[in-house]
Amino acid sequence: MRPDLSSSQAVFAVELLRASAKVAVSVKAQGAFAVHSKEDHSPVTIADMAIQAVAGCLIDRYFPGVPLVAEENATELRRPEGAARLREIVRFTREFIPGASPEDICDRIDRGTSKAAEVFWTLDPIDGTKGYLRGGQYVTALALIRNGKVEFSALGCPELALPGHEKPGAGVILLAIRERGCWASPLCQDGPWERLRVSSCRDITRARILDSCDPGHKNAEKNAFIRNTLGIVAEPVAMDSQAKHATLASGGAEIFSRTPPRRDPAYCEKIWDVAPGAFVIEEAGGCVTDLSGDPIDYGTGNILKNNHGFVATNGVFHGQMLEAIREAVAALRE
Repeated sequence: MRPDLSSSQAVFAVELLRASAKVAVSVKAQGAFAVHSKEDHSPVTIADMAIQAVAGCLIDRYFPGVPLVAEENATELRRPEGAARLREIVRFTREFIPGASPEDICDRIDRGTSKAAEVFWTLDPIDGTKGYLRGGQYVTALALIRNGKVEFSALGCPELALPGHEKPGAGVILLAIRERGCWASPLCQDGPWERLRVSSCRDITRARILDSCDPGHKNAEKNAFIRNTLGIVAEPVAMDSQAKHATLASGGAEIFSRTPPRRDPAYCEKIWDVAPGAFVIEEAGGCVTDLSGDPIDYGTGNILKNNHGFVATNGVFHGQMLEAIREAVAALRE
C-alpha cells in the first residue's frame, strides 16, 4: 500500500523538507553559518533557525492551533547582540515567508516552543549540526505524536544515498505512516516512491552496527563490550544524525544503539532526536526500544524521561542486543 501523498501530513512534510534542504544548502554554499553556542554548548546555525521559522509558518498554514515542539527558540535573536544573525535568518527565509519582518521571524521560530499536548508535531530543523558543519550527514526530522505514540514521521536527508537510490549527495526523503510502511523518494524533485524494509540478515556476527560520530553522544567502552559479546567482527560505521535511522530502515545496517555517555549516565533523549527516526525503522519492519526493552514513551514532552537510551535493530537481533547490553552494564559496574 503506497503512502497517501494527498494527505495534509504528507503534503506538509514534503513541502517543509524540500524547503529545509534548499535553506541548508544555500546557507552552506554561502558559508553563512554564523555558528552560535547554546547553553548546553551544542552549536546552532543560521540554517537551524531559518528552517524552524519556515516550519512555524507552514504549520500555521496546514495545522493551525496544533502545537509544535521543536529544538530552537528565538530568545537570543531578540537581544541587540542577535540582530545581525536575525537579519541573515530573514534573508534566507525570504523565499518561503515573503515580506516577513524580523519580529515575524522570531515569532515563527518561537512557534516551536509550544508544550506537548494530546496531538502535536515535533521537529529538529537540523539534526546533526556538527555533521552539517563538517560536510557530513544531517537531516531535518519531523514527527506527529498522538496520545504518546508516533502516527507519522518524515526525514529529509540532503547528503544521504540509500541503497538502490541516487548517487551520494543527491538527497532522499523518507515518509513513515502508521501501519502503511516506510517510503523513500528523491528529496529535491518529484520521483517514484519505493517501500523500504530493514535487512533480513540473521547471522549476528555479520551484523553492521551504526554509531555516532560525536564522542559525547555515546559510551565507547560499553559499545565495544557489546560488540565483543555478540561476536560482531566489523567495526561500527560512524554517521551523524538520524541519517543512521534512515540507513537502518533501508537495510544498510542492522543495529544502532544510543548508550548515555559516561560523563552523564542519567542523560535522557530529546523527543525530536528519537521519534522521527525510530518510527521510520519501525514502519520498515525493525524494532526500537529503550535499553531495558521497554517501548519509547513519547507522551512525556520534550524529554523522554521514562526511557533510558535506546536500541534499534532489524528485529532479528533485538533480544540478543538487549541481553548484551545487560551484560555490559553488569560487567562495567564491577
